[in-house]
Amino acid sequence: VGGAQAIAAMALGTASIPSVDKIFGPGNAYVTEAKRQLFGLVGIDLLPGPSEVMIIADKTANPEWVGADLCAQAEHGSGKEKLYLVTDDEAVASACERSAISQCNGLNNGEKIRRILSERLLTIVVPKIEDAAAVANRVAPEHLQLIIADRKIQAISKAITTAGAQLLGAYTPTVIGDFTAGPSHTLPTGGTGRFFSGLRVTDFLRRTSIVRYDKASAKRASAVVEAFAQMEKLDAHGRSLSLRLPKR
Repeated sequence: VGGAQAIAAMALGTASIPSVDKIFGPGNAYVTEAKRQLFGLVGIDLLPGPSEVMIIADKTANPEWVGADLCAQAEHGSGKEKLYLVTDDEAVASACERSAISQCNGLNNGEKIRRILSERLLTIVVPKIEDAAAVANRVAPEHLQLIIADRKIQAISKAITTAGAQLLGAYTPTVIGDFTAGPSHTLPTGGTGRFFSGLRVTDFLRRTSIVRYDKASAKRASAVVEAFAQMEKLDAHGRSLSLRLPKR
């Protein structure tokens, strides 16, 4: 069982599939929409959709490397990928785009990649490279590559708070994060990085607050509880503690 129907089965339960409390894992657009609609009935990890990459590049970037990174993300081939190239130099933008297109000729999925590059690549030229941080925070891309002067990487990385994963420096293409580096490969897409993080071990755990007061502790808290109850005009709240304590 797979697809949106599997999500429905796990959320609602069937004769052979018991309902669950939380659903994890990426899928196609139908799976993502099913998870979105069933959230609340069950928990979900996040809403990972088609792959995204934003590459922020300045004049220090090697256009061939940037082009290769764009091709790598376009290779997923669903037709819904989102590719962003952000730079402060129009010459860099043109060189990277030309390189990406030219590299299609030697790739197994070249025609598919060429189509994605043609339809799904958005190039943005900003006045200065520092302005790229605001663009990244607005888009909240799944993968963010910073291929800029080393001295600027730390400041711009720190200014970006919504990317699913940041890949810093010319020698850290997205494939490193996907295949070998170790961080979560299940990341928020579609702008949901503004309120979701990548999948973590803690997403498989529940946290419960456990509180226990003895009589002396309750007595010390009573004045604060009483003050809050009076302020909120919730006298039953205050009474639920005061009944337990000796009258003053």
